Amino acid sequence: MISYSQESDAVYIQLSDEEVARTHPVDDARIVDYDAKGQVVGVEILGASAGIDLRDLPERERLEAEARFLNFPIFA
Repeated sequence: MISYSQESDAVYIQLSDEEVARTHPVDDARIVDYDAKGQVVGVEILGASAGIDLRDLPERERLEAEARFLNFPIFA
């Protein structure tokens, strides 16, 4: 599931319904949420309209499959 906030220009790509146990900021624009077992729950990408940078993210292929429905450039 994907949600986009125009106000904050942020995309959240949810891969699981599990509860978030920890959050890991990859850099200033990308944040990965993990469940208690260490599996990716979702990824938040800030500044999304400039492009969705999926490089170096866990579950990149799954994220790319979800993000292709957005009208933003994707860097994978």
